[in-house]
Amino acid sequence: MKKKHVFAFASAIAALATVAAADPLPKQQFKVVGTWGTASMYKDYEAPMWNKDVPEASDGSITADVQAITDLGLSGTETIKLLSTGAYDVGFALYAYIVSGNPVFEGFDLALVPQNADEQRKLVDAYSPVVEKAMSDIHHVKLMTNYPFPLPVLACRDKFTGISDLKGRKIRTFSTTLGDMVEGLGGISVSIPLAEVPTALQRGVVDCAVSSGIAMYNAKWFDVVHYLYQMPIVSGMGFVGMTQARWDKLDAATQTFLAEHSKKFEDKTWAQTKEDEQQGIACLTGETLGGPACRHGDPAGMTLVRTSDEDAATRKRVLTDFVLKRFGERCGADCAKVWNQTAGASVGLSIPE
Repeated sequence: MKKKHVFAFASAIAALATVAAADPLPKQQFKVVGTWGTASMYKDYEAPMWNKDVPEASDGSITADVQAITDLGLSGTETIKLLSTGAYDVGFALYAYIVSGNPVFEGFDLALVPQNADEQRKLVDAYSPVVEKAMSDIHHVKLMTNYPFPLPVLACRDKFTGISDLKGRKIRTFSTTLGDMVEGLGGISVSIPLAEVPTALQRGVVDCAVSSGIAMYNAKWFDVVHYLYQMPIVSGMGFVGMTQARWDKLDAATQTFLAEHSKKFEDKTWAQTKEDEQQGIACLTGETLGGPACRHGDPAGMTLVRTSDEDAATRKRVLTDFVLKRFGERCGADCAKVWNQTAGASVGLSIPE
């Protein structure tokens, strides 16, 4: 009899647990702002997370009104303000757009630091707690997760043999750290909007430019540039944030649910970034580097410029004397020390004191 009572009791507990697990989440709606409505990141990942994945997994309890910055006539620099003021509940944005507020956020996106997507993810995982605290303290935003855009690479109109061979060339950049890199390489940094890059390359306004390989392929940059550098030049990290006041008002079950789906979103985008890294090279040059052939169309036939021992030495010099040194000056001694202990330690780099 005792065994029967024990079994009955255990069954009852299991039944109660099942009922509790099945309890619906409170009905809630969120205002969400995404990045560029015409870009694949928004169409394939950002919007579906809130329009499909979250509503379906919550049995319709959590819904969202999702708008891209392009639908709102914004550039993306406004997103952090929209979140900190509570105008929107959730936002997707690039860290490059908030580094002017505090250089601590620049620590994810330093030029020449990531040599591939796997290395960049190690750095992000190590540095995320630092950024999460800064996001809350400075902007009153809860960092839900980080996610990568495809890693940018360098393409030039005329022949070059490596990053050691860029002296005197005009290179389109889009961040302070890329400007530091270009100066360290002896080049000339030029800032122009992305949409104007192909024309600028064609007219000789710039000689080289930086973007992701897949973006270059889709925009047909290969009509005007002919040489592609193998290694990523910089990263392009984004974040998903929620107004801290809205997050704090959520019940524990909803917080757990959204945290889980943010992690799923993160994993999906990292997997895609790793694929895009290989596919960018495959589609622009036809070189597969052990991966699949181009899945997006016919290869463009650009020449792949491979890394070399000379490039490794140049990278180390420019990183130490320009990129890391200047980031440390912008960020301050305490910030630099923390970066060294977290992000830097994960990839074997250190800001010089």
